[in-house]
Amino acid sequence: MIEHRKGISIALVLIAAPPLVTLIATAHQMIGTGGDGLIRASAVTASSPPATAAPKAAAPAPASPPASAPATAPAAAPATSPASPSSGSSGSASPAAAAPTPVPGRSAQDFTASRPAWEDYLRGADPAAGKLLAANGKPAAGVQACVACHGQAGVTPTGGIFPNLAGLSSEYLAKQLADFRSGTRIQPLMNTVARALTEQEIGQVAAYYGTLAGPPLHVGEFGGEAARKLDLQGDGARALPACANCHGLRGMGEGVLLPRLAGQSREYFTDQMNAFRSGARQNDDVGVMRAFSQRLTDSEIQALAAYYAGPAPQQK
Repeated sequence: MIEHRKGISIALVLIAAPPLVTLIATAHQMIGTGGDGLIRASAVTASSPPATAAPKAAAPAPASPPASAPATAPAAAPATSPASPSSGSSGSASPAAAAPTPVPGRSAQDFTASRPAWEDYLRGADPAAGKLLAANGKPAAGVQACVACHGQAGVTPTGGIFPNLAGLSSEYLAKQLADFRSGTRIQPLMNTVARALTEQEIGQVAAYYGTLAGPPLHVGEFGGEAARKLDLQGDGARALPACANCHGLRGMGEGVLLPRLAGQSREYFTDQMNAFRSGARQNDDVGVMRAFSQRLTDSEIQALAAYYAGPAPQQK
């Protein structure tokens, strides 16, 4: 009986010993890292720059000139001390004094949101100054008045491939002008115009047009059932979400960067959808419009163009 109990005790010890040893070793390792608690994230520091080869020893000073040398010979210039501020060499600089190599990119602990540059264009932008710029242009820089193509109130009177700007948000317009300026969006006329405007002027024009309400519309009267279904339901079989998810019901607009489609001419809508399909326009967020436009047929694009355009503009 005693031997039986002793065997059970030995077996229990052998079973419990490995986990216990592991637990003790782990606790010792955690406590040994230092800090206020058991575990503390180590501070991440920039790696030291690679060590450079030690500078070669300076050549020995030339021997004294022979006695026959003329007494008026100029004295040799004193060797510049490596520690002298005027010296371009850093060979003798103390490693402790050397500045750490900057680490490119953002820190892993930097959780601030990355903001686009065009947001700064709108800060303090004066819509009144934008209105003057839209009406008069910038002749000294070769920029014609915006109203020449986009209409007096931001509505192109006869349609065509020029978009209506009234009803679009200031943020969307500032982004598009910034994209034209940088070349992210290509349209030769608008690339020239945007590059001739300053950042402040882009903000002013965008702020002005952002104050204009779009014209009264009767959207959804044209385009047929196919366009209505794409707007309201999409097509799950082709991974096409409803257009209204981003652009609002009947294209009346949703977020500040999701533009209003209602009231844009059939020609402009079709032109932009074809540009997305071909890749000629690439400033859509993560390529969503390029992907969606490639899943639509030509007839569906035409139907949506009629659906969002509403009645044709009256000729004056």
